[in-house]
Amino acid sequence: HWADSASLDILRYVLSDMKGSSCVYLIGSYRSNEVSSDHAVFGLMSNLKQCNVQLSRVQLDGLEIEEVNQMVSDALGIFPRITKPLSQLVLRKTKGNPLFVLECLRSLIAHDLLRYSFRERRWVWDTDTIGAEDIADNVCKLFSTKMMALPENTQLALKVASCFGTTVNSMIVESLASCSVNFAGLQSELEKAVDNDFMDKDGSAYRFVHDKVREAAYGLIPEMERDQFHQNVGWLLYRSSLGSKDDDMIFFITDQINHGTVEDPHQCIIIAELNYKAASKAMGNSNFAAAHFYSNAAMRLLPEDCWESHYDLSRNIFLVSGNAAYSDGQPDEAMSALNNLLIHGKSLKDKLDGYYLKIALLHTRQESKPAYDTCLEVLEQLGEVIPTIVEPRIFVKKAETLNAKLNQMSESEFMNFKKMDNPFHHFLMQFYNQVCHLSYFVNAPMLKWFAYKIAELSLEHGFCKFSAIGLMRYAMVLSGKLLDDVKIGYKVGKMALKLLDRFDAIDVVSGVYLCYYGYIAVHIEPFQSCADMLKRGFEAALSTGDTQTALLNSLHYLQKCFVSGGNLSVLKKECDYQMRLVEAHSLPFFKVYTSAWEQTISMIIAREGSSSLTSSDDTSRVEDLSEAKVFHGVLQNFWFGHYDRCMYYAERSPALTDISKLKNIMVVFYSGLSCFHCSRKINTKHMKVAKRAVEVMKQNGRGSSWNYKNKVHLLEAEIYSARGKKDEAKVSFNAAISAARSSKFTHEEGLAYELSAYHSLKLNDNKDAL
Repeated sequence: HWADSASLDILRYVLSDMKGSSCVYLIGSYRSNEVSSDHAVFGLMSNLKQCNVQLSRVQLDGLEIEEVNQMVSDALGIFPRITKPLSQLVLRKTKGNPLFVLECLRSLIAHDLLRYSFRERRWVWDTDTIGAEDIADNVCKLFSTKMMALPENTQLALKVASCFGTTVNSMIVESLASCSVNFAGLQSELEKAVDNDFMDKDGSAYRFVHDKVREAAYGLIPEMERDQFHQNVGWLLYRSSLGSKDDDMIFFITDQINHGTVEDPHQCIIIAELNYKAASKAMGNSNFAAAHFYSNAAMRLLPEDCWESHYDLSRNIFLVSGNAAYSDGQPDEAMSALNNLLIHGKSLKDKLDGYYLKIALLHTRQESKPAYDTCLEVLEQLGEVIPTIVEPRIFVKKAETLNAKLNQMSESEFMNFKKMDNPFHHFLMQFYNQVCHLSYFVNAPMLKWFAYKIAELSLEHGFCKFSAIGLMRYAMVLSGKLLDDVKIGYKVGKMALKLLDRFDAIDVVSGVYLCYYGYIAVHIEPFQSCADMLKRGFEAALSTGDTQTALLNSLHYLQKCFVSGGNLSVLKKECDYQMRLVEAHSLPFFKVYTSAWEQTISMIIAREGSSSLTSSDDTSRVEDLSEAKVFHGVLQNFWFGHYDRCMYYAERSPALTDISKLKNIMVVFYSGLSCFHCSRKINTKHMKVAKRAVEVMKQNGRGSSWNYKNKVHLLEAEIYSARGKKDEAKVSFNAAISAARSSKFTHEEGLAYELSAYHSLKLNDNKDAL
């Protein structure tokens, strides 16, 4: 129960592995009398239960008299029938707590109430005397009593160690010993604590043998003096760290000094700087809750005239505060901090980082249009001229010129291309990437121009980490409807992936994976591989606090898993987890899409069909998202055999004109099969739909036979069957089954078997159908 929320989140992720591949057996413990009903450990157990992780809870009560007597008998080396009266006394005083039992025996020995008799050659005691003795009624008091018998310097060492939790490392011990005469012998005193069984030596660190021992040591410090004691220790560590470039001690120093209050203005500024450094380091460690705490502490310590008296520090603190609050799911706090920065910032350069975060926050809050407009304003302030309309013919001509340059570059030339060294160009790349992403939601026709501009800037001024995501977005454009050049798009995308390692671009990994594995690689690589990498993109985004990009990766992960025949029960758990994230971060936009997937998957698992999406408060919003409604309408109705309804939705799909996206390709596939099984007689229109489906699958199959070969065979089999070519149909059905099995598309293998059986039934071949 000492674990922090970040550690519990890691446990939840490992134990509820969405692929069902977790092989971890975890034993955890907590004291029911020391945790409240809202403790994070209960939230962990609830989340694990929702993910169908098997939990077993064991209530450990105190030892009974038989067990206590066995312990006492073993400890004293005396028959149980002789030790039972002593054991009954020990049980009464310890309530069967095993640690307390042992310490109680040690206390009796220390007080000469339990002693070894050489004449009788065994341990002896006086039951009446022990019964009358006032022995501490809990283990902490017992430890405290023993500690107070130690020399003052040893007690001081225990007090200091207790301020750092259950473990104090050698770095702290050495720092304190080097800067204060009072602590010069700290290490030797801790060794005495080890000798007295209060602490263990764990490598170069000292660890309390039990958290109750640490609690007893902390109790040696009078409650009214604890804050001051912490601060004194913290200031000593601070002075010892002056002049050092390492920040390894920053959390230890800051945590100690943050106890209590400080009145001195000069000290307040020092502590504010420490909290800023701690917040920045916590952000780098993806510990957003801690970063949020430290940044808030830093803001509270700033004086009222901070923007005049400490401008640089104030700018840094408000920026990290906005970032931390945003990453920790506190959008209102984040916006307040960022607005403060943008109001008081002296120059555009000082405000750029704040603008970047504010734009991301606006988008997260579903204010995409204001975010888009703000981004354009910043680019214009940076001197960029943004066209209002991009003529397709002119754009294609520009793109062809740029593509020729990219196509001529070898992998070696690409990886060794010059680095972008001008900070101004870095900012341009940063905001062009942001506006490119926003244009997808606000002004889709402009996306291709923004992506082109990023690629052009990269080739003109050099590569940076934003070139990875920018070139990947341009690769998306190349693979899209307008240019339809999957080959060059795939090449540019593969090269952009390599830039991640070159620039150690952790914060853009999730966006790069989203573009590549969500839109480009699906035309070349197996759906299952794309799903695996999108899952990594989801995890990478969460680790940097980018919940929005994490959820976009997760939505594409659901799509790729579904079309590749992933385990629906596992996908349902993924949906549930995603919904919890959406609700925790108040993201209704994502709730709409996740609800659509949750409904489709739940319906198929329950085998309860429906004609369309429900009209609940959340999922009804999909009515405004026509592509999502059409796609899920096609999925639901096809897999429930409502083929007329499936055709109805398919006829309203963008797939009629755009087959660059996977969901549209799948709509074409499902509609191509549905036309053979709808209530109306197969006609020329149906056959035209089926033939187009075959052409689309073959076109995509040239890039990835793994993904599309079985689909081509299955559609051809249905066409042969409709034309009465039974032998050709049977060969194609068998080929579809074999190809689906080879590609591990279990659902489409089953579908091919089912349609093959229908074909045999039409021929009155019941045996073959079975």
